[in-house]
This record gives sequence, structure tokens and C-alpha cells, in this order.
Amino acid sequence: MEASRLQAVREAQPEREPAQPSWLRLLRMEVDAHLVEFFEEKRQETAAISPPTVELVDGIEALTVRGGKRLRPALAAAGYRCVRPGHGMDRLVELSSSLELLQSYLLIHDDWMDGDDVRRGGPAVHAALQRKHEDSHLGAALGVLAGDLAASYAWDLFLRAPYPTQAWPEAAGTFLTIQKEVYCGQQLDLIGDPDVGRMHALKTTSYSVRGPLLLGALLGNPSRRELQALSDWASPIGEAFQIRDDLLGALGSIDSTGKPGMDLPHGKLSSVLAELRRSTSGRDREPVEAIVGRQDVTEAELEAARRRLRELGVVERLEARIIELAGAATRSVKTAPFNPQGRQMLEELAAKLTARRS
Repeated sequence: MEASRLQAVREAQPEREPAQPSWLRLLRMEVDAHLVEFFEEKRQETAAISPPTVELVDGIEALTVRGGKRLRPALAAAGYRCVRPGHGMDRLVELSSSLELLQSYLLIHDDWMDGDDVRRGGPAVHAALQRKHEDSHLGAALGVLAGDLAASYAWDLFLRAPYPTQAWPEAAGTFLTIQKEVYCGQQLDLIGDPDVGRMHALKTTSYSVRGPLLLGALLGNPSRRELQALSDWASPIGEAFQIRDDLLGALGSIDSTGKPGMDLPHGKLSSVLAELRRSTSGRDREPVEAIVGRQDVTEAELEAARRRLRELGVVERLEARIIELAGAATRSVKTAPFNPQGRQMLEELAAKLTARRS
């Protein structure tokens, strides 16, 4: 059974990411344009309050507009379209931009916590500020402040979203909940808690998939059944998205993913390490365990560890799990009370979230 399952993975694994749907390209253009306008507004506002603080605005903007696939806005759009067919996508721009600022806030702090100096093919915010001020501690402290400011910007935009009066309490509660849950998930990540599944559910599924999906749906005043169906789709896709992220974090490079694949030297207890330790003996996995948590790892050691992960079948089993989870999400959509347009958007996003290479 296991051998045939892994053979199916080899045959099903795509060589590259699926082409971007036209609606997603249009959404990205609209969100990017709105973010540019928003940052100009904030730059003027901040210059009137404290001109030196504009450097924080610039740092947030540089990260936010540099790359990023706008997947959370796409999920919000799909959630909205599942419950409201036809027009009205312009209602999503404030929420979508808010989700991007929330992402920037979390990335800024995450990069500082993990000691990552590269993000989206450019300098992490704290790293850029360290170089500008030629002071490691000051730059890091300013990076933390930039993250805090990005969090306030996320709320600034969210409060402008045109939620129906009756949906506002649930929408605000959801926006709060996903933030509280991601903090809990990040804490589990930092301490290396062995419950990787719980960490994934809190750190990724909540704010990267389920939260944006439900927040978009709430703009369209959904039924309870529709909200539950969206949650049922989000759970397996969120787990698959995180496994893919863990694979990129362990095996990726700056050229392929925009950040170094340094999760192993950082000692992150990801699904990669969890699967390695679950399925192999100590001796077999020694080349990998030898670099876990070692900041002085050489490129040769890192490549040997990555090669060992493939030789032991760890990568292949995780790819199989991604396909299994994507299949579960696809089956849930077929019985969900959504219109065909929304269902199609979810299917396209499932492919994007699980087959991405960066």
C-alpha cells in the first residue's frame, strides 16, 4: 500500500506551479495599487508626526510591495465569491490590504526571531535597519517597532472594510482570533513543542487560510452552513500549505524561494523533522540531526542533510501527505453549498497553495 501510494506521488507531482488564474492576477494588481496609495498616505501622516519615523514606514512598504503572492487576499476573494456570485469584488480591497499588512507585521517579527536576514529576495526589515544605522541592537529594536507599526496599519485598513452591520462583530472577532492564535503557534514553534500539528493549526491554518477565507465570506453575509463548509475546506489545505512551507524552509534557496532554506540549522521543529524522527532510526538520520540547531553549518553539510532527507523518503512521504490533504479538500468542496464560480476559485487556490515553489 505504501509503495503504491508513493508511486502515485511521483506521477502526480507537478513540475512547476500552476499558472496564475486571471482573477488572481487582477486582484493582485488592485491590492498592490491600493497598498501604494495607503503607504503614501501613511508616509505623509508620519512625516507630520515625526519625520525620522518615516524610515519605519519605508521599511514596511519595501517588504510589503516586494514580492508576495497575495494568497490571503485571494482566499478572502474566494470566500466572498462562494457566498456572493456576480459582482462586488471591489468590496474586498480594504480587507485584502489589511491581510497583507498583517502578514508583513508577522514576517518582520518572525525574521528577527529566527535571525533570518533575507526575505522575498531582499533584506529583512531588521537587517536593512541594522545596516542603515550600523548598529546591530538598534537595527533589531527598530525592526520590532516597524513590525508593531505594521500591526497598527493592518487594523487601520481592516476598520475601513465595508462589513454589513450584522456581520461586523463576528468579523472583528475573527480578525482578533487569528492574531491571538498565531501568537500561540509562534510560541510553540520557538520552544520546539513536539505537537507539530497543533502548531500548524494555530500558526498557519488560522491566519493564512481559514481566517482570510472566513473574513472574505463575512463581507457577503454568509449562512452558518456556508461558513462551516469553508472551515471544512480550510483545515486540510492549511495543513498542506504548512507542509509545503516546511519543505521549502528545509530544502529551498534564496534563488528558488527568496529566502535561505535554513530551518534545519535554526532547529525549527517542522513537519520535516517530525516525519524524519517518526519514520527513521537515529543512525540513519545522523547527517540531518548533526546540523539541527547549528548556526555554523557549512554548505556541504547542509546539502548532505538535504540529500539524506530525500534518500530516506522523508520528502516523498510529505509530498504524499500534501496530495492526500488536497484530495480531502477537493472532496469537501464537491458537497459544499457554493456557487460554481466560488467552487472553481477554491480548486484553483488549492493547487496554488499546495504546489507552490516559493
